[in-house]
Parts: sequence; C-alpha cells; structure tokens
Amino acid sequence: MSKKQFITRWDDEQLAEANRSLAAVTGKSNLHKKDRLFPSSPFGQTAAGLEDFRGVELTETIQYLTVQGVDLSYARFVGAASLNTSTFTNCCFDRIKLDSRYVTHEFSRCSFRGAKLNNARISERFEDCDFTGSNLSKAIANDVSFIRCRFSDVNFRGAMFMHCRFEECSFEGAVFHNGSLAGSRFTGETGLLPVWGNTILDGVKINGERLV
Repeated sequence: MSKKQFITRWDDEQLAEANRSLAAVTGKSNLHKKDRLFPSSPFGQTAAGLEDFRGVELTETIQYLTVQGVDLSYARFVGAASLNTSTFTNCCFDRIKLDSRYVTHEFSRCSFRGAKLNNARISERFEDCDFTGSNLSKAIANDVSFIRCRFSDVNFRGAMFMHCRFEECSFEGAVFHNGSLAGSRFTGETGLLPVWGNTILDGVKINGERLV
C-alpha cells in the first residue's frame, strides 16, 4: 500500500476510537491505572507481527507508556501530540512526521527510516535504532545516548547534538553542516564516522581522544 492508502483507510470513527482509547491510558492522569496498554488496531497486525497503526492521525501524546511491537509508519501527529517520556521496543516509525515535536525517553530496536524529525527535541536513549534517510535537520539533543544506531544518509544540517554519546554507530552518507556536536563522544570504528562539515566540534572525543 502507498502512503496515501495507509492514511485514507482510516475513517473518522476509527480515528476517533483510536484517540479515545489512547487518551484513556496516556499521560500523568492515568498513571494510577493498571494494564495501561497501547490500544489495539482495527486493522490487526502487519505481516511483521506489529500492531497496525500505519497512517493513523493522533491528537493524543503517547506519554508515560511502555509500548511494544507497534507500527506507526506514516503516522501524523496533530496539535501538541508527540512521543513523550515513554519506552518503545521493537516499534516502527518509518516516514513518520514528528517535526518540531518531542521524541523522548527510551527507544530499543526501533526504525525511523525516512522519518521527518527536523526541529525535534530528542532524548534520552536510543539502542539498535535505524534512522536511515531521516531528516534530523535543526533537531536538538542534549546528553543523549545512541547505541549501535544507523544514521546512513541522514540530514543533520543545523542539528545541535551536544554532549551526546554515540557508541558503535554508523554514519555513511550522513551530512552535518552549520550545527554543533560540542562535548559529544564517539566510540567504535573510525571508518564509520561522519563527514563533519562546518560543524562545531569543541570537546568532541573519538575513542577517548580529543578531536579538536
């Protein structure tokens, strides 16, 4: 199916129910509830066994939840909705639109291929995540850990990734320019490091050695 088909398959009633169900479990006001599970999709599961929310439009922030095995590819977040202070494992956010929004807390084995994350506010830990082809221009991250993440062909123009830790990450084809990596640390194969471009590199260390 195409992006348009994933989006248009959702009718108004299905979207309203998805957001009602999410509102019942997300946020601080629902922390007292037991079994705060991410809603089930009216479309069942994908071929990969993930809960199928591809193309959904969410008006509710996914907040203070533990989410596993959900596919939110092509999802759109409207209003103030974002991914905020939650734990995501084995989730798919391919080509998701999260520009100028929060993408925070912990992400493990998640895919952000082709995602629009420009101007996003990013934290706190990403492990075994794939950002191939995503737009991270002007994104802001401070003291964030990226473990074994793939950043192939990522647009980092104007991004401010300061005091971050990149462990065994790859950056083939990634573009940095007019941003900052000040105070960040890189460990792993030096052949997998990015082309820095006109990027602030004050205090950057590679395998323990100061770069500039």
